[in-house]
Amino acid sequence: MLKKLFGLSAVLSFVATLSLAGSGCSSDDKKALPPADQDLSSVHTLSQSERIYFLRRTHFAFKPSELQRLNQMGYESYLDWMLTLETDPALESQALAATVADPDYPSTTEIARWWEWLMVNNPNPFQELLAMFWHDHFATSDEVLDAQSMWWMFKHINLWRQHGTDKLPDLLEAMARDWTMLIWLDGYVSTKNAPNENFAREFWELFTLGADNGYTQADIVEASRAFTGYRRVLEPNLAGSGRDQFVMVFDTNRHDYTSKTILGQTLPGNGLSEYRDMVDITLANAPVAEFICKKVWEQFVYLNPSTTVLNNLTKGFRDSGYDLKALFKRIFMSKAFFSATAQAGLVKSPVEHHVGFIRATGLNVFVSRLDNGLVDTAQRPSQPPTVNGWPSGGFWLSSQALVERANFLRDCIYYSHESPQAGYDVGLALIPANKTSAGDVVDQLAWLLQVDLETNQRQAAIDYLNTDRNGSGNFADPWNFNDAVDRDKKIRGLLYILGQHPTYQIR
Repeated sequence: MLKKLFGLSAVLSFVATLSLAGSGCSSDDKKALPPADQDLSSVHTLSQSERIYFLRRTHFAFKPSELQRLNQMGYESYLDWMLTLETDPALESQALAATVADPDYPSTTEIARWWEWLMVNNPNPFQELLAMFWHDHFATSDEVLDAQSMWWMFKHINLWRQHGTDKLPDLLEAMARDWTMLIWLDGYVSTKNAPNENFAREFWELFTLGADNGYTQADIVEASRAFTGYRRVLEPNLAGSGRDQFVMVFDTNRHDYTSKTILGQTLPGNGLSEYRDMVDITLANAPVAEFICKKVWEQFVYLNPSTTVLNNLTKGFRDSGYDLKALFKRIFMSKAFFSATAQAGLVKSPVEHHVGFIRATGLNVFVSRLDNGLVDTAQRPSQPPTVNGWPSGGFWLSSQALVERANFLRDCIYYSHESPQAGYDVGLALIPANKTSAGDVVDQLAWLLQVDLETNQRQAAIDYLNTDRNGSGNFADPWNFNDAVDRDKKIRGLLYILGQHPTYQIR
């Protein structure tokens, strides 16, 4: 019954090998990279396997319907559509209706489930995947918000969902003035008489430059004076209504209007505009492009890009006026993105794993079960653990983490009687009518999940379809696709098994 088909040791061994293959572990390795790994010129034609790889890397999972759309539109046109991040009012309304009782006073649980619902149902999953990337980069948790402020988290998450491919200066300014960020890093208590250094420090250390990269403690002290003036107040239009909400306002009496010297530049006291001035001074005098390009590259391509790649990429990024859409398009159009090093794979985070399995298989569950599964695997959206965001890579593949991943797959398989899967015949949905033999079914499901089965593993999967089990043990039960009960049980079981394969942990 495939009990020993693979286990934890296989997963960890695979990941260890993968880490070496995909990271370029030494300067000698970097010098030896084949030209394709550093080639940022545009691709002209793509194979179907390359298109599937693109979908796996950018869409949580690969779905045949998305491949069909990509093929119909053409790769570059599909990219343009994907990167536009269009807002669908109907989808947004459905997400709220499905998860939130009162949008003016959501709970922290409702915030997480609202976004998780969108991840599963958005026809442009890249919008949510990209927002999760920025959410991790500008890590901010709703745990600092009270009941009258929790609704701000919709605005905070939508900043990344709707503007994640805008110009970087606009995104940085919006982030600096974001109400949730002002609470998270104490901007709302930063005044001319008592400037708070938290946001000024993280603005450079975590968000734009990296630790100790071109700024000093004196710069932080001066910058903290620029980031002053906001305070939290009750919404005056709701006074006496019994529905109090907090809002943020800029109070000129709390802002430091004296001049500051930041990164060698003099900044006069310009009031609220200093939030943008800080962005512009940083972009003009510090290596922000290098920091952002490296972070984006490592999220979507491979670890430790060479100096050649970064120099090429950052020049184009600066020349474009820090246009993030142009940056993403250049990366996804590049030959390097489709290189062997890139396709060696990156470890799926819990969000990518859980949401991807639902999207690939159609085995949906109540959003509460998805949310609980992400809590159990320690990556609940809207609640990063620290200002550094979540960990990455092999951290997600500890023995306990793999158990929790399997537990979530079990939920997707087991709860077929609940309404999210009402009327869903997984066999008819996933298996083409001309591929119903045991071997064809194994190949189809392995292709769908992008699992690489060895010859003996494929045979064990076929044997599984031709076997059943009762209280006395295993017995022969020839595969019969036309038996609806047998079809559903065995295909669900096989999906559960394939979902634990080492190669399924990789995107």
